[in-house]
Amino acid sequence: MTTIEPDLPELDIVTQYGVATRLPTSFPLIDPELDDALDPDLFQHGFDDALTRLESMPAPWALHFATLTMAAEPDLTAADPARAEPSYTRGYRAALYGYLRHGHRQSPR
Repeated sequence: MTTIEPDLPELDIVTQYGVATRLPTSFPLIDPELDDALDPDLFQHGFDDALTRLESMPAPWALHFATLTMAAEPDLTAADPARAEPSYTRGYRAALYGYLRHGHRQSPR
């Protein structure tokens, strides 16, 4: 059992039935979802705030709001410290992006 680099996982899976070698394309060698800088709670808070805001508007207004907000630079100077966090902003913008891609056809909740 060898690895290409010490940081990468083993390619061999050892079970009671034998050894199976995974192909490198069958799983991600490095998890792209791991992000040390991302606070999952603030991300979720931003995501929920965006959905609440979108659901409070008529559909055409929500679509317009989401489009304008995504087109603008993120505002990281908000008065509320939580809203100035990049994790909150990423969650807020992720909800807007999802709404623009799929959500305006049906409620995301």
